[in-house]
Amino acid sequence: MKKFLFIAVVITATLFMATSCSKEKDADDKESEAIEKILKRYGDTSFVEHNGIYLYLTEEGDKEYQSTDIVKMIYSGQALQDNNTFAKNDTLEFVYGKSGLISGFQRALPYIKRNSKGQLLIPYQYAYGSRRIGTIEPYSTLLFTFEMK
Repeated sequence: MKKFLFIAVVITATLFMATSCSKEKDADDKESEAIEKILKRYGDTSFVEHNGIYLYLTEEGDKEYQSTDIVKMIYSGQALQDNNTFAKNDTLEFVYGKSGLISGFQRALPYIKRNSKGQLLIPYQYAYGSRRIGTIEPYSTLLFTFEMK
């Protein structure tokens, strides 16, 4: 009986892992398509890859942020896989370096100066991953348009 229970647990765990890996593989494929589509739309040289995220500055800022600066950001956000706009001209204020932003924005901040404008393409691994957040589906690649103040 114990042997049967052990085998059942192993089979269940294997099936769960296979399903999970399959979802991530599908998400990776969809993400690659979404990123490729955006890069083609703007031209391959517009977005620059930094630490796994893609940044396109339409206006270069004039001053680097310091670790205690208050940053004001006006942004719009879109999940690419389902074309879901989840933020439109929202405003966010935070202390530079202590932001609590998603990983993708944290990775981009060292490359963004005060008064910069641009777009940020964040793969799902640096956004919300496999979690659903509000109307944002799991495994969503996010595209932000932003203006820093």
